[in-house]
Amino acid sequence: MKKEKQIVYSEPIEEIISTPPKSLVRWGTTLLFVLFVMFFLFAWLVKFPDDIPGPIEITTETPNITMVSKITGRIDQLYVNDGDQVSKGQVLALMETPASLAEVESLKRIVDTVSAPENLSSTSFPSFSQLAEIQEYYSSFLKLLDDYNAVTANDFYGNKIASVDHELSVLASHLDELSNKEEIVRNNLQLETNEFFRDSSLYEQGYLSKSEYEKALKTLNDLRLSLQEVVLEQSSLSVDMVTKQEQRKEYLIQRRETNQTAISELNRAFQLLTTRIDMWISNYLLVAPANGTISFSKFWSSNQSVSANEVVMGIIPENPGDIIGRMTLDMQRSGKVEVGQQVIIKLSSYPYLEYGTIMGNVKSKSTVADSDNYIIEVNLPNGLTTIYDKTLEFSHNMSGTAEIITDNQSILQRIFYPLQYIINRNKYIK
Repeated sequence: MKKEKQIVYSEPIEEIISTPPKSLVRWGTTLLFVLFVMFFLFAWLVKFPDDIPGPIEITTETPNITMVSKITGRIDQLYVNDGDQVSKGQVLALMETPASLAEVESLKRIVDTVSAPENLSSTSFPSFSQLAEIQEYYSSFLKLLDDYNAVTANDFYGNKIASVDHELSVLASHLDELSNKEEIVRNNLQLETNEFFRDSSLYEQGYLSKSEYEKALKTLNDLRLSLQEVVLEQSSLSVDMVTKQEQRKEYLIQRRETNQTAISELNRAFQLLTTRIDMWISNYLLVAPANGTISFSKFWSSNQSVSANEVVMGIIPENPGDIIGRMTLDMQRSGKVEVGQQVIIKLSSYPYLEYGTIMGNVKSKSTVADSDNYIIEVNLPNGLTTIYDKTLEFSHNMSGTAEIITDNQSILQRIFYPLQYIINRNKYIK
């Protein structure tokens, strides 16, 4: 038998196992560095978009008009059919009501021509008896109009003012007469004074008796007294005239206040009447707000019951405009949405894997949130043509989901953002 060759180690076995070869360490370190560099490059070069999803509705710039019943009741008259062309202001349907549509429309036409109720006469309004809940307001308005016409016809304070004006005229005439009388008395007094001075000189010289002197003095005093009486009477008349003028001012104020109160009450009653007519029309009539085509959501006929807030019909506008999308976006991350960003649309009625998605871009964003939601309007440059070059058939209020592409970010950027936040946050925390 051959003898097995015995291996002799120059170093202990334990040291050989615990110390790996230097070449293995060198190649391992190199491999790890290369892998790290490759990962860094991959994280820097590979980018994928950040998207904000939300529900979207495909409609037109001028959307369909929905006609909704305001009350629960039966349709009394249906004046249109599905597909009919209608014009703005046209009556489409009448709900069951005890009022006469002809009388309400007639009253509406009259009311629309009135700008100042105080210039009307109650006789210019016809007698209506089938106005239902409007009747009370119509009767109240006519009563106040009758009252106002009576106030203006009687003109109580106007008659008082005319009476005071007459008294002032008489007083002014009497005052003029007193002024003339005063002038005459003053002239006579001046003449008599001159005469008395001459008589006094003669009396002192002894050429005039005492009795004649006293008679001249009496005549002078009588004229002085007459002048004083005239002046006092003038003063009394002036006071009377001031009193009458103040009384006239009070009558003018009372007349104006009475008329203003009556006009205010009349206008208030007229406003209530017009409001009640508009409420009746809103509740019992469906009126086309614009030109367009009637579109029924289901079959309707006269005597059919309708619930409050139930959609009865729609109106497709005459000029609907371009097809657009409207997104409802909550406030979270909405700050990243900007005009021009790309939008990917997936419609619920057309599976996107089979038909493809529709591409659009952000046209506008509402500046104020409505119930914590923003409205985003989306342009569709290619219409309803998908990325598979399939053109989808448009129907109003098509719904689906949309993704707004805000920006492309690399993996490295997404890793760096949390670190950036922590570093900058620590700057402000002591």
